[in-house]
Amino acid sequence: MNRNIFNRFKSNAKEFKDSGLSNQVGYQSSRLLNKNGQFNVNRTGTNRWLQLSLSHELITMQWRKFIPLVIGTYIFLNLIFATLYYFIGMDQFMGTIVKSKWDEFLEAFFFSAQTITTVGYGRTNPVGLLPNILASFEALFGLLVISIITGLMYGRFARPVVHLLFSENALISPFLNGKALMFRLANSKSNDLAEVEAQVLLSMVIYDGRNYSRKYFNLDLERKNVNALALSWTLVHPITETSPMFEFTPEMMQEFEAEILVTIKGFDTTFSQVVFGRTSYHYSSLVWDAKFRPVFKRSEDGKETILELDRLNDFEKIIEPASLTLPA
Repeated sequence: MNRNIFNRFKSNAKEFKDSGLSNQVGYQSSRLLNKNGQFNVNRTGTNRWLQLSLSHELITMQWRKFIPLVIGTYIFLNLIFATLYYFIGMDQFMGTIVKSKWDEFLEAFFFSAQTITTVGYGRTNPVGLLPNILASFEALFGLLVISIITGLMYGRFARPVVHLLFSENALISPFLNGKALMFRLANSKSNDLAEVEAQVLLSMVIYDGRNYSRKYFNLDLERKNVNALALSWTLVHPITETSPMFEFTPEMMQEFEAEILVTIKGFDTTFSQVVFGRTSYHYSSLVWDAKFRPVFKRSEDGKETILELDRLNDFEKIIEPASLTLPA
């Protein structure tokens, strides 16, 4: 690292010490927070199964993984019980219609499916002691499994989740008579987010003449809260003389290993609960001397406003930076 660069940091900005992250440089990765809002931490030193919160994993996993998991579990359990019924012998059942060994297994499988779901059509029924005991156990087991799946489904639907989209890049843009750090976000769902508040921290590796340490500074925003997130929201940190980023260059941001940590808090009016969203902007994702293009417009008939979420990151470079107002 270039120590001369670090010695140029003379900001009087007060260090933020409540980030929950360490100041030690050599023991942390170069990026603290992933783009998806997850902390870049891999826990070791204990049994992986002890770290696993099964209910949390099942409630928070994506639907495209959860649905196949439920269907696969259902089929797998029925295959196990069907195999047990098959080896007990289908002559221990009444009402079966079989012409081959494969037909016997199918009868066992569908009998299992009817038993585990407590449907019980009545055509096939066990007559021996052993298959009756097994069917009784499967019916009890099925009630427990269906109760768990029902609880998970309820938890997934009832859990308030913030669906925030952040621009891929943060910009250093002309603002008023100077410059400002800008990035923007929007709510990708139709639910109402009220009393939305933002906190932005700047993480930097600082050399004090003897040691390197990671320090955190609060970036004051031109507006840190809005009543509702109906459209996009461009967050602006004016880079004035009191800003930790005053007179920064792209080279300095790289030398500082700068990372901008963003936390968004809002009130979900549907569930009447507070929700959170996080992301970070690595120094490599900063674009200098650029401005965002408008992301919403009036519809052709003038009756509604169109928010174009796929254009949230649209920006254009400024050849000759000039003062500008806050973009949409």
